[in-house]
Amino acid sequence: MKRDLVIYTEKINCQDCYKCIKVCPVKSIKVEDFSASVINETCIYCGRCINACPAGAKKYRDDTDILRDWADSQEPMIACLAPSFISDFGETPLDHLLKALYCLGFSHVSETAIGADIVAKETSNYLQNSETNIVLATCCPSVVNYIKIYRPEFNKNLAPIASPMIAHIRLLKAAGYNNHKFVFIGPCISKKMEGDLYQDETDLVLTFEELTSLWESEGVHIEDMDKVTLPKDFVIGASERAGIFPVDNGMIGTMCKGIDSVNSQFMSFSGMKSVMEVCDELEKWNPEEKVFIELMACDGGCIKGPATSNSEGIAAKRNRLLKEFNIFKRSGLAKPLNINPINIGNDKYKIQYKINCLYTEREIRELLDSMGKTTKEDELNCSGCGYDNCRSYAIAVLEGKAEREMCISQMRKEAQNKASVLLRKMPYGVVLVDENLRVVDTNEKFIQQGGEELSMITEALGGLAGADLTKIITYHKYFKSVLNDSSDTAEFDIREGGKNIHLSIISIQPGKLICGIIQNMDDSQLVKDIMAQKVKEVIKHNAEAVQRIAFILGESASYTESILNMVIKSDKE
Repeated sequence: MKRDLVIYTEKINCQDCYKCIKVCPVKSIKVEDFSASVINETCIYCGRCINACPAGAKKYRDDTDILRDWADSQEPMIACLAPSFISDFGETPLDHLLKALYCLGFSHVSETAIGADIVAKETSNYLQNSETNIVLATCCPSVVNYIKIYRPEFNKNLAPIASPMIAHIRLLKAAGYNNHKFVFIGPCISKKMEGDLYQDETDLVLTFEELTSLWESEGVHIEDMDKVTLPKDFVIGASERAGIFPVDNGMIGTMCKGIDSVNSQFMSFSGMKSVMEVCDELEKWNPEEKVFIELMACDGGCIKGPATSNSEGIAAKRNRLLKEFNIFKRSGLAKPLNINPINIGNDKYKIQYKINCLYTEREIRELLDSMGKTTKEDELNCSGCGYDNCRSYAIAVLEGKAEREMCISQMRKEAQNKASVLLRKMPYGVVLVDENLRVVDTNEKFIQQGGEELSMITEALGGLAGADLTKIITYHKYFKSVLNDSSDTAEFDIREGGKNIHLSIISIQPGKLICGIIQNMDDSQLVKDIMAQKVKEVIKHNAEAVQRIAFILGESASYTESILNMVIKSDKE
């Protein structure tokens, strides 16, 4: 069965905010036409981009329809329940949870902690006999992906052992349940990717979020299960201790019951930042004794997976799980599972290593120079593009992952330059003023309208930016009134110095930034327009153009180029 991408982007909703790049630990995002998409070949499927996207444009594959089809055709299905279910559904009585799964069409339920028991035992044995002194856990597919793709030099340190999900399914098949559909349900998005790699063994992977949505769509009310009766032997097997796997140090706690918490032979780290730091350390660390390192991509472990249905904090979830981890065994509901020998290897877990695109220092430098970053001071390293620094961003551009327009500071600088040119060319006076009646910007026409005295002030100050408007024009009160009442626009006809002036004031940021358009009504062309009753259209056209320019000058938006094109088009009409 061919399966679609695990993570995808709804391009129409992508707001080019680059937040997905900022949170992606491996920067496996490609921006094209201002739309950010996951690079499937180098993604580790940690799911951070999905949870970080403010527009909900990043999504993971919804596989619930497959389950519905199987349920409708009465396919025998086993729900392989990740041990972290306690942290998500722990407040729900176990029998209610089981009955709710039965109502969805499952013929059996089995906890994947059974597979974790086997994985812990086999990993412990491998540690003692390993040819390398550093052994890395292979339970978290995001971590395995990271090492295989980005740090292949540590592939030899990965324990050659399947994950609890795969081990669990193999155990069930070996016990005689090989005519069933196996549906793993957990908090992890990367498990969907792992399920795709092991399609011949894993039939379907659902998240806790998908399970909750299924209950809602199918009208299954988990709190109202008293009238439902479970069939005999609905629950298959129960774990002794591996239910603590979902928290950091949980695997170690299963491997070595009663281990000293300060034992130097065993270490646990959670969160991709820590995982990456550990890998950096491994480059120069060669311990004399054998060391086992448990690595988990999510902060706090699987209980904070990206697709959990419960938003509680780490402490509350961890506390509940450690109190209830052996709930299946204590319930007495489980039918014993015959543990037969199985292949525990993960040889199917094959991912093509990343091919690094290496660029010379000259190529990187040339690109930075072309973007106006000719000195170290020009490299702001603001991370507005999503990358940690300008150099990383430049490399991403060379690799075809990023666009030049993603550099907000540079685009704003270019937009300001273009906007200033357009402002200067306008045939009427324009002045931008802040809430303190201080000049933000103006054009030459405004200075000319002020006469020789204003020209001299401008020359003496090197411009009017920061000047007090009350000191340079007599009709400043109109600007003050618009600021005070936060009007969108206002029109005034003024008699000033023997001239008839029409003043249009536009609020760019109400109460903070306004724009004044000053038109000499004695101008011959304007007189003609008045005669033709077109003055309102002229003012409206001018106001819209200036408003767009003022927006560019006052905002650091990524749409600056398109806005400028609108201004240019408007100016030509």
